[in-house]
Amino acid sequence: MIKGKPVPQKRLKDLLPTPEKILESRTLKLFAPHLADARLWQFNRHSLNKAVYIGVLSAFFPLPGQMLLALIGALIFRANVPMALGLTWITNPITTLPVFYAGYYIGAKIIDVPMISLRLIGRMITDFSLWVLSDGANPFVTYRGTVSLTAFCLGLFILAIVTSIICGLAFKAIWRYKTITSWQKRQHKPTDKPPKD
Repeated sequence: MIKGKPVPQKRLKDLLPTPEKILESRTLKLFAPHLADARLWQFNRHSLNKAVYIGVLSAFFPLPGQMLLALIGALIFRANVPMALGLTWITNPITTLPVFYAGYYIGAKIIDVPMISLRLIGRMITDFSLWVLSDGANPFVTYRGTVSLTAFCLGLFILAIVTSIICGLAFKAIWRYKTITSWQKRQHKPTDKPPKD
């Protein structure tokens, strides 16, 4: 085991939400008593790697509660909470449409149903958001017969699993690479100047 600071942890910590920021959320604040465990905030390879799997997996679920899902996963597996929550933002207002389109495409190919247009998926996302957040029409009723919910859920599930595994393995490889290069730099670092004659 190589000791020392393996990765630019300060930079990573700066990118992730702080405990105070996390507890600003009314929903996440309910879990405050469970967040006292120090293992949930550790910046070590094991804790962060588990958080990558959990956060990426949670990001692909088409729920408003993706962060809640990531938090529950982090609590169960004792993963780094800020990393798990931060990674749920893989799906955000910019990436949601292409991610959902890819998910539907994969599911449609597997169960052999017709593909729907990108515009229709965009309308579905908008209608779903309106339905969840305000007074919109129920999209499960509106799009029944036009959209295959099975294709959508199956495709997103497969995409979530595959992406989570790839990201988890990539994180592990990057961490190992950073650890080794950091250790090598320390080994070759010149020590004190030789004394003058």
